[in-house]
Amino acid sequence: MTLEIRLLGGFDVRRDGGDARFESQKVRGLLAYLACHAETSIARERLIELFWPESEADAGRRNLRQALYNLRQGLGDDGRRVADAEGANQAIRFELLPDDSLDVAQFLAAVRRGLPAAGSDPVAADLVRAARLYRGDLLAGFSVRGGGIAFEDWLVGEQERLRESALQALRSLVDHFAARGEYDAALVYGRRLIEVDPLSEEAHREVMRLYVLAGRRRRALTEYEELADLLARELGVEPLPETRALYEGILAEDLPGPKAQPQTARTPLGPFVPMVGRAADMGALTESLESTLAGSARLALVDGEPGVGKTRLLKSFLDGVTSKRRAVVAQGRCFGPEPGQCAQPMTELARALGQLLAGEEPLGELSGPVDADAAEEAGDRLEAAVAAYFTAVEGEGDGVPLILFVDDLHWAPRATVERLSGLLERFADRRLWIAASANTGDRPPALPLALLVESPAVDRIRLSRLDDAGVDEIAATLVGEGDDARRLAEHLAAASEGLPLAVVEHVNLLCDQGVLVPASRMRWRLDREPEPFGGAAWELDAVIGRRIGQLPTSTRRLLVLAAIIGQTFDVEMLQRAAREHVGVVEIGIELMLERWLIRQYARRWSEGPRERDLVLWAQGARRGTFEFAHERIRDVAYGAVNPLRRRMLHRQVADALAERHPLDADDDRETERVAHHYVAAGEWTEALPYLRKASQRAERLGDPDGALAHAARALEVIERLAKEHPDAAESWDEARVEMRRVHDRLAGSTDER
Repeated sequence: MTLEIRLLGGFDVRRDGGDARFESQKVRGLLAYLACHAETSIARERLIELFWPESEADAGRRNLRQALYNLRQGLGDDGRRVADAEGANQAIRFELLPDDSLDVAQFLAAVRRGLPAAGSDPVAADLVRAARLYRGDLLAGFSVRGGGIAFEDWLVGEQERLRESALQALRSLVDHFAARGEYDAALVYGRRLIEVDPLSEEAHREVMRLYVLAGRRRRALTEYEELADLLARELGVEPLPETRALYEGILAEDLPGPKAQPQTARTPLGPFVPMVGRAADMGALTESLESTLAGSARLALVDGEPGVGKTRLLKSFLDGVTSKRRAVVAQGRCFGPEPGQCAQPMTELARALGQLLAGEEPLGELSGPVDADAAEEAGDRLEAAVAAYFTAVEGEGDGVPLILFVDDLHWAPRATVERLSGLLERFADRRLWIAASANTGDRPPALPLALLVESPAVDRIRLSRLDDAGVDEIAATLVGEGDDARRLAEHLAAASEGLPLAVVEHVNLLCDQGVLVPASRMRWRLDREPEPFGGAAWELDAVIGRRIGQLPTSTRRLLVLAAIIGQTFDVEMLQRAAREHVGVVEIGIELMLERWLIRQYARRWSEGPRERDLVLWAQGARRGTFEFAHERIRDVAYGAVNPLRRRMLHRQVADALAERHPLDADDDRETERVAHHYVAAGEWTEALPYLRKASQRAERLGDPDGALAHAARALEVIERLAKEHPDAAESWDEARVEMRRVHDRLAGSTDER
């Protein structure tokens, strides 16, 4: 049973997604006070003073007992949340269970993370989260009839404290985006700042400046006029001289205009679809992790169909874990048929652990040398890194757990699955927790994953689609309660059939079409009726295709080329392959990010929550490495290209990669990728030497299946070349002999396994 308590902007308590009912306003106030003092013992006399100050002693105690009884009933509590402190009968203690949430606590934690100690830069991602959580004053509009002055004093004091924290976060966001020249993003939070503190002339002046810098001078003048009317109406005064001077400067056009870089009037943050209906799954993950914390290595496998939210669930869970306790997280991803991913994710996991232990990301007393790179095979490097970690934390009092996060395990080569199984056996009594996602389908998983799933050390969590209540909750979160929420929920339920990815893509399409438009307080509203649900036209691939089709031509061309490159791509390679000006590429990347088609690719887990999908503008990234927001989006973009043009694009990518990574270079990490693109382009002569080198590299890294696949492909290419150029067939004899030897040797070892 989960509890969601929202006290910022009013009073709203939900139990398992439905409204929690209480018999009186005093019981609601009692819950709010106890929740704000969670995990603190509150004397019964203090509670009586707050809510029944005029009652006689015996009557006050009876009233409190009755209120506590009703509170427990409203919460469906079994005594775990509202209980006598330490078994005594003189104090009450309120505990939040692991799956419970309290917006006040989440807000304060986000502000603390976002506003670090002096000398450190603010963390915009956390401040964005804080701004979203702060929906208004604590218990706005709430009153308790017959309550005491003590409750009012407490409430006013808490409202002022939380409001000041919100203002600090919003000011920091305004400064952050303004310093980056992203004036439209700064204006979003400047306007929010004015909502929280409408009489702050300093905030109004900053918004006026931002309008000018964004090239919206007329709106800056209107802002001043609105401020003057507000001050006259509320306080009977005129704006301060410095505010008047700023207005006159704008009027005379005596202030700097917008900077050279193009600014856009688009809303910088699109609709964020919350994760709902996963309380039981979160609980199962918690149980699995608690087994590890007790000293038993476990693997939690989150299984489900594509688009059901496996990765998001795991990332959200790990965000919560790392925000509450000390933990070390290394992540790796399996890319399956994706080229250039030999021995993944073992190389990623080993590299991340090696960097952590070597001190690239300081871990205090956990820092120390690691010789994992001395091992030749990727699996050996990973095992050495894990052993080095547990050696480094030997004697740690709090037992800092090591978490290996492995995404898309169903794509893992045999060597990876066998190595993970070996880790569970070797470190069976250590605090090692492996969290993995996989899509095994309705049938039992294929070998070798099936052997791992059957292990007693594996906890399998199967995700299902959302029910109607979950879709209703998403709609209400986006547009608030009311008719808009009902219409949006009906549309999403019919179009998505409860698949979370389909819900997200339909919401994004409505936003792209201007049906779902921004409203006040970070909310959205329906500007018009959504198109009637039309069967095949609303199927997921069709919806993604419509979204891609609405992109400007130059951006759509870049998105297709990125799909040719792969699930992940970097901007430099995209620019090389497109032969496009850097400014055009950066604008295209920005638009793809805004439309939630791509996101930044994190090579390493960062300790502490990072809502990357919410922080498009905070990231400010137009360079670096990106990935498609979901592999389904990449599949649709790739499939939309006709085969002839697809071959040409593969050739462009292959040439750009070969230019950056010549065949004779010492670094051979890209040989698989280059080979893949030349094969897809039908350029057999160019593909062959890269296939040979890719086979050698895969075998060296302990991936015999990959080496065998490259050798088999090389033999196919040699046969094609011999048919196309029979007069030159002998020139490929050496390559044929080498690849045949590798193929036969590895095929035999695979049969034995």
